[in-house]
Amino acid sequence: MLPFEQFPQSVKSAIKFVLTDIDDTLTTQGRLPWCVFEAMERLQANSIHVIPVTGRPAGWCDHIARMWPVDGGIGENGAFYFRYDPVAKK
Repeated sequence: MLPFEQFPQSVKSAIKFVLTDIDDTLTTQGRLPWCVFEAMERLQANSIHVIPVTGRPAGWCDHIARMWPVDGGIGENGAFYFRYDPVAKK
């Protein structure tokens, strides 16, 4: 696999979704660094959907979907998903 910087631009521009684990992938020693949060915001600003996938329970996933700059979350190892709907909130 090539480093992301070496991917052809045509491949990079075709990316529409990023699914990622949370623990020890996005976090370091159990904490989410500011640069990861900023990267997720930048991806969203460029119309790339960010979806964390975790084994964590529903309460965690609800919080992540509401408070992180993501388009939803998959929890309990795929048992369910949360998607924050800003329109329904009103």
